Amino acid sequence: MPPDPAVRDELAALTLLAGASPAQLDALLHEMTPGEAPPGQVLGRQGEAGRNFWLVLSGRMSVSVEARSGPVTLAEPGAGSIVGELAVLRDRPRTATVTALTECRFLTGGLAAMGRLVDIDPVRARLRLLASRRLAEDIRPVKVEIRDGSTLLLRPLLPSDRSAFHSAVRAMSPESRRRRFFALRDPSPALVDYLVDIDYVDHFAWVALDAAGRHGLATARYIRAVGSGEAEVAFTTVDGQQGRGIGTMMLGALGVAAVEAGISALVAYVLGENVAMRKVFAKAGGTSRFEEPGVILVTVDAERAAALLEPAARDALRAAVTDVVTAASIALA
Repeated sequence: MPPDPAVRDELAALTLLAGASPAQLDALLHEMTPGEAPPGQVLGRQGEAGRNFWLVLSGRMSVSVEARSGPVTLAEPGAGSIVGELAVLRDRPRTATVTALTECRFLTGGLAAMGRLVDIDPVRARLRLLASRRLAEDIRPVKVEIRDGSTLLLRPLLPSDRSAFHSAVRAMSPESRRRRFFALRDPSPALVDYLVDIDYVDHFAWVALDAAGRHGLATARYIRAVGSGEAEVAFTTVDGQQGRGIGTMMLGALGVAAVEAGISALVAYVLGENVAMRKVFAKAGGTSRFEEPGVILVTVDAERAAALLEPAARDALRAAVTDVVTAASIALA
């Protein structure tokens, strides 16, 4: 049966599918089934096998999880949204329940339909970012002990951290800003956006929180050089938190994430006077050379950086990032 031209036009109007050709849309429609649901109908339940996802054409759905106090709503996606794709990508049970909030019209499909989606280059890029962000949001913070005996929580940096990240940078002392950004002025909003909008493969970032999970203490990120197995790293630690071993822990965590993403070497540009950070890299066997007056280029093997962590912490962090990197890479493509 040939695809319905009206439905194809609806798909073509979705932001998610912008750039798809009519032939690609027809191939996608061939793998999907149209459906409708009245308000209150459960389309997928938390814990069941996730064999299909939904493209919402009209109406609104609820995505919720069961908590001790009852259902907790995570999102209310509307027209143009993709829902349930993580379960298909990961071949895992659903982590949330999907319910129609209003009269809904949708298309539903499984692995074959997902394959058609990721065959469309601009759609694959959007799915990669969407899937990795959702998985990053699902990760429970990992407890990691630092040198002074304190326990911190470590999780991926999320887009929702933008405001807190910007506030933390503004609160840094001029000297800390200079060491981090090689400048005294505050980074521009565009730079803050760039530092928070990450894809978790070529650009990954960790945030360290206090034991209660209320206050951010540090961030660390890598950005892969295009077409390379090398990535540049950078660290930001809140004033008053230096000297506790946070930098060493964060370098180890970056090493774990980098190895999972296929990155073999980490490099950093460090002010020559920043002795503390140079010592952190030295612990991982980093090699140094002067890149320009006052600036040192340090190179560290990613595996050796990961080895800075105790095996239990290393394994916990590796488990936390594996699904994110896998989904972000869209391995099934």
